[in-house]
Amino acid sequence: MLALFGILLLLTNGVFSDWTPVVKDQEIPLDLTQNWLKVRTDSLHGRIRWMTGREDTKNVGKMMVWLSSRGMRYIIEGCTFPPQRFRVQPDIPVDKVLIWEFVKTRTSMVVYCNGVQVLNYRFADSKRPYCRHIWDGAENSGQIVFSPMDSASKYYDYQSVAYVD
Repeated sequence: MLALFGILLLLTNGVFSDWTPVVKDQEIPLDLTQNWLKVRTDSLHGRIRWMTGREDTKNVGKMMVWLSSRGMRYIIEGCTFPPQRFRVQPDIPVDKVLIWEFVKTRTSMVVYCNGVQVLNYRFADSKRPYCRHIWDGAENSGQIVFSPMDSASKYYDYQSVAYVD
């Protein structure tokens, strides 16, 4: 109930007050080692897709979430393939608004949907050796880009955090 009250405080005339509309293929200065990315969608079908740099640069980390009524899936490029089901499937609220939060630490990618943790993926658990090279923090570009193939992200925001690991 308290989480719902907090979300309602963000609303102003039906629009999230601090949220920025997603513009695809535009560089956004955002260091994922110091901030977590929040993405808002009202789509139950489609794809959220963001990268830690431009597609034409080396060692770009890509995170994808497929939204579907048959179950939500993800790919952490370089770490997981084929798409994996989230162990916890998010509940779909009546207003269909989903707030996805992506927290990248030096050792893992943690994903929340509407305040519920749906993924805690440790890069060291990947069978792909390139995974840690892309995602361990050493290759962070200090920016993110929403892919032109993103069909679900409507708004984004970020929150500064101090990581322990």
